[in-house]
Amino acid sequence: MNIGIIGGGAIGLLIASYFYQNNQKVTLYTRTKEQANLINQSGIILSVNDFDTEIKIEASLLSNKIDQFDLLFVCVKQYSLETILPVINNYKGSHIIFLQNGMSHIEIVKKLSVENCFIGIVEHGALKKSGNEISHTGKGIIKIGQVKGKPKALDQLLTLHTNDFPILLENNWFYILSQKCLINCTINPLTAIFNIRNGELIANDYFYQISKILFSEVSNVLDLHKEKEWHKFEEICEKTSSNYSSMNRDLFHGRQTEIDSMLGYVQNIAIQKKINVPTIDLVYNMIKGLEKKKG
Repeated sequence: MNIGIIGGGAIGLLIASYFYQNNQKVTLYTRTKEQANLINQSGIILSVNDFDTEIKIEASLLSNKIDQFDLLFVCVKQYSLETILPVINNYKGSHIIFLQNGMSHIEIVKKLSVENCFIGIVEHGALKKSGNEISHTGKGIIKIGQVKGKPKALDQLLTLHTNDFPILLENNWFYILSQKCLINCTINPLTAIFNIRNGELIANDYFYQISKILFSEVSNVLDLHKEKEWHKFEEICEKTSSNYSSMNRDLFHGRQTEIDSMLGYVQNIAIQKKINVPTIDLVYNMIKGLEKKKG
């Protein structure tokens, strides 16, 4: 199968590596020419349990027009989607999959003219160490749901499933996005503000209580069962205990965060529902303030 991937960040590098190892033809589109040249010259270096594998794939600088693929994965950060909309709107292929944090991209996906559109969440731990080096820090799963299109379109996605890199198809895509949004809205900003690893949110009694307050507020806005989802939150924190969240790393490196697609999205829903969310507002403003300070 011929697969295109837009985005040379942690998730783009990770899925490119595993899909290539699954005997797929992979083309990775990057934001900079420097990264594309680096990957073409030296390949992607995938690190799993301190063992490195060189992955030789083709990389190209993203332009306004890209080739057609059997499957096109969009792995850019949420806030970068607007900038690549001309590319996506000009795309002539029939299958496109979005892998972003947050939920503010749902309306963008619904409006696309592409016949078969999917949204997914990534539960793997991945750390980008350089333009062509990716460390798989925690094995998880990719869950994908179909927003629109023909049911038969799911068959191609299933061929990508392997035991080493599992893909699960979900009927209720809105629920899996809401669940992931709830967990991201708690783990990401708090680990970024406190500058801690994920596991400390449940290991430290004080961070644990703060997590519960924020989690409760977000789950109320998203209409999710707090007690049921809290177990999932603890499980994720434990499984990724030694990992830094993506928002922690973004602040550490002085980059823009995805707070607007996470807590910003929840704030907008709260306004529509007329729900008071003081903790969400506080945490959101703390991240925005830290972004400004870093900038």
